Amino acid sequence: MKSRILFPLLSALLWAGCFPNYSGIPAYQPALATTPELGAAQPEAPAPIYRIQTGDKIQITSQYHDELAGEATVGPDGQISVPGVGQFQAVGLTTDELEADIMRRASITYRSPSLSVRVKEFTNYRAYVGGEVKKPGYVTVRPGMTSLRAILEAGGTAYSARLDSVLHIAWNPQGGYSAQRIDLRRVLETGDTSQDLALGPNDVVYVPATWITNADLWVRQWLIDLIPIREPTTRLTDF
Repeated sequence: MKSRILFPLLSALLWAGCFPNYSGIPAYQPALATTPELGAAQPEAPAPIYRIQTGDKIQITSQYHDELAGEATVGPDGQISVPGVGQFQAVGLTTDELEADIMRRASITYRSPSLSVRVKEFTNYRAYVGGEVKKPGYVTVRPGMTSLRAILEAGGTAYSARLDSVLHIAWNPQGGYSAQRIDLRRVLETGDTSQDLALGPNDVVYVPATWITNADLWVRQWLIDLIPIREPTTRLTDF
């Protein structure tokens, strides 16, 4: 008797499991973890863009017009001279930007000018790295030199360095400067190089100390050195 009841019930259960769910509600499936694989290749950060500096030697090649080709040194005024075309402001531009300026003016006189501009020789400039670094001093500014790379060339940071508030002072051709606070800790932790600024001639990178270090320095300067503080004692004084 029991077998007559169980057999139809078991058959119904097996029959229901052989077909998809037609109720319109998809069956629940657990979400799969999306953790990236260890050792997976990460996209490389783009290299800092080099901008032409005073004293750089520029080489210009032309496919069809030899009179446009030649070499020119960027003068103290930031300009170069291109034969048959004139003077061009070069300091602060990339080679692609300078190339576009020369071709734009050359196209007025020459038919379909084809030019290529590159920096043949880079001027040996220096930048200063100071603050909480192991070897404060000057570093040579080479193509691709950034604030973080300059700090590494200065021996790296001291234990008391505060990398999230590094000061980058950049000079412009007009003699002025701009100061910007950059977060190099974020660069190291995330790989985002947007904060790692490229260095120019005579730039200054200053790594400040942490708040605790500054507090200790303040105590030494304004309390210990100026006020005769006595060492603490646990002795009880008789009244």
